[in-house]
Parts: sequence; structure tokens; C-alpha cells
Amino acid sequence: MKFRCSVLALLISALTLNGCTVFLWGENNPFHKTTTEKTVAKDNIQAFGVVAKDNTQLETGSLVMMGKKYWFVVNPRDSTKLKAVLDVKLDKQFQMVQQNPRYAYKALPVELKSPESQTFRSKFCLRYDTQKAAEIAKLKQLAFKPVELDDKTVYTRCISTEGHYYATPKNVAEDRRFDTAVPVRIYYTETKKSTDVQKLTENILQTPFTLALDAVGAVIAVPYVVVSEIIDASRK
Repeated sequence: MKFRCSVLALLISALTLNGCTVFLWGENNPFHKTTTEKTVAKDNIQAFGVVAKDNTQLETGSLVMMGKKYWFVVNPRDSTKLKAVLDVKLDKQFQMVQQNPRYAYKALPVELKSPESQTFRSKFCLRYDTQKAAEIAKLKQLAFKPVELDDKTVYTRCISTEGHYYATPKNVAEDRRFDTAVPVRIYYTETKKSTDVQKLTENILQTPFTLALDAVGAVIAVPYVVVSEIIDASRK
């Protein structure tokens, strides 16, 4: 029984020592990822529309954000959530903000899944400031949450949508325009991998030495425990 406990202790010790190599590469990681946003176009949403019936490209119920250059067609599921917010009757307009409601978006962020893709996603939050009980009740029904900001309560809800975008048709009626257009920024995310050659070289040179220490800690101790058991038994 004592022998088994000793072997178990050694296995735990060996696993701990094997972490030296992981620690080395983790603390001195030579590989890095840099993520940047590449803006490809800007537009202004001038109106909203809803797809009345299915066709070869658009699904019924899809919300269409009509821009000067592009139409952004939100999928039906996300359209339902977004239309509920757009249809609510309030005294003021929503503010389009980031996750931290203190910071406003200058333009609606529209991220392409890849540079050549027609598929987009957009994540943003809406903020509304009010102290009116009737408006607060409407906001809560739409899942807006109260947030304490600068000694006052504001109401926010974050929204995520996906869909496809198309070139704006040329025969759009002018009377559909908003009084104030909503700016849009279209971008894609680029991730680049780089290698710090000096760190990589240092890790490669140190790795064999580290593994040797790990191996020694696991191998040398086993015979010692066995011999110790035999000596202890002979003394009884």
C-alpha cells in the first residue's frame, strides 16, 4: 500500500515537472496574432423596408436597410427582433452606442465575414435616456436594461444581426428617404500571424534542457522508492 502511494506521488510530481516546458513556451510565446479592421466602404441608410413575399433572393419578413450604395437585408429571425424595437413609439430617437453606453458609434458597424463575402453581421447597442414611467415600461418590454451612468439611469439593449448585402437598385423611389440618414461603415477583420525569431530560437534551445529535467525527476525517483521499500522490509 505504501509503495502504491509513493508511485502515485511520483506520477503527480512528474506531471508537475512536465509543466515546465508548457510554462516556458507560454511565458515566452514567440507566436503572435494581430487583428485589425479594414474599412472597405461607407454608406448611408436612407430608409427601411420589409420583404413582403419570398423571391429568388429575399425571404419574407426580412428587414431591408436601404443605403445609397447598398441594401442590407437582415435575416427574418433577426429582423423580428429589430422591427419590434424600431416600431416602438417614443419621444426621442435611440442612440447607437458601444458595449459601454458612454461611447457612441459614429456609424453602424457592418462586418463582412470575409472580404469577398456578401454575408454580413452587425453588433451594436441602443441607448435611450428617459425618466418617464410610460417610456420605461415600453423599454422594459423590449428587454432594455437599466444602467447607472454619470449619476443617472439610462436604458440599453445590445443587438446582433446577420444577413446579406446587395447593390442598391437604381429605381428606388426618392420619397422613401429619411430626414437624417444613418451612416454605415463596412469592414472586415484581418488576422495576421507573426513569429518572434529570437524568442523562438531561445525556446528551441532551452526545450531539450527542460525536458531533461522533467525526465530526471520522474525516472530517478522510482528505483529509489523500490529500494527503500526493500530496505524497510528487511529491517522488520
